[in-house]
Amino acid sequence: MKSLVALIAGSLLTAQASAAPLSNDPKHIASQWYQAFARHDAKLLESILASSWVDIPSPPGTPHGPEAAKAAMTMLVGAFPDFDIKIDDVIQEGNKVVVRSTITGTQRQTFAGLPATGRSMKIQAVDIHEIENGKIVRTWHTEDWMTGLRQLGHLPR
Repeated sequence: MKSLVALIAGSLLTAQASAAPLSNDPKHIASQWYQAFARHDAKLLESILASSWVDIPSPPGTPHGPEAAKAAMTMLVGAFPDFDIKIDDVIQEGNKVVVRSTITGTQRQTFAGLPATGRSMKIQAVDIHEIENGKIVRTWHTEDWMTGLRQLGHLPR
């Protein structure tokens, strides 16, 4: 009987130890970035970004941390009220997660000093998120804004 109890207890402990909590899974944490932008959910950004989060590249003088990401979200959603982002691919290597995504939106307000056109865009983006202690500490990103600006009518085709 004692050995049966030990076997059951051991099995339960092993099962608990092998099941990684979703909140610490780098892929899950990185995917929440896209959920936040797709849902226009600034609170979610606050929960996944480290207070020292750095956006690379970012304009000179841009603050670090969740406030910077929330400002970017506000600007994007203001210009593109239907702003959406979908994950296409996710690759993880250690504590870094690479995500290829598709961004869509219709320009209804000024964007980067360019007047609203009412046109829609669909562009690709690639981000690398570095995760430490369950938070995104750094994000390297690139978006195909040349294609987007052409689709919006701001650049010749």
